[in-house]
Amino acid sequence: CWLQNNNKNKNMPHIDLMEGEEASLTHDDGTTYSISSELLIDAPPEKVWAVLTDFDKLSEWSPGMIKFEGEFRKDGPAKVTFLIGVGSHTQIFNHPLIHFDEGKMFGWSAPIPHMGMKDNHKYIVEPTDDGKTKFIQTDQFHGQGAHLIGGMLANGALSGYVAFNRALKKRVEEM
Repeated sequence: CWLQNNNKNKNMPHIDLMEGEEASLTHDDGTTYSISSELLIDAPPEKVWAVLTDFDKLSEWSPGMIKFEGEFRKDGPAKVTFLIGVGSHTQIFNHPLIHFDEGKMFGWSAPIPHMGMKDNHKYIVEPTDDGKTKFIQTDQFHGQGAHLIGGMLANGALSGYVAFNRALKKRVEEM
């Protein structure tokens, strides 16, 4: 069942959300854009975490983050490769993993090159009472460059996060 996005925020991209999916974009104070996307996955959190963090197979199913290299631990240095837009353009970011809780969450906050902003990206795996998993991706784009391009960046990222979440759900539920 496809649901119309009911968010009246003019900054929010039009995304047809599936049942059990949520997505939001907020613009706080002129220098911060926050996005969140989540969905339910019909599998236990341990299985979702295992697929999400099997970085050798990431490029087989992920439409966005296609490579992770580095030390997967709190404050571990990480080199993350993303597929950007249509085609094969990639962008590599070097991020320390400042957010890390084994089996539950990982993420980073680092400057976005040449944009005058930082992001604060998290991947979160939460158990539900019925043995399923709520998968959440959040990000904040903040800094002086946000008033110029933060909205455009947040719009594109939110659409990409929804696509990533759906691909993760499909991969996990097909295993």
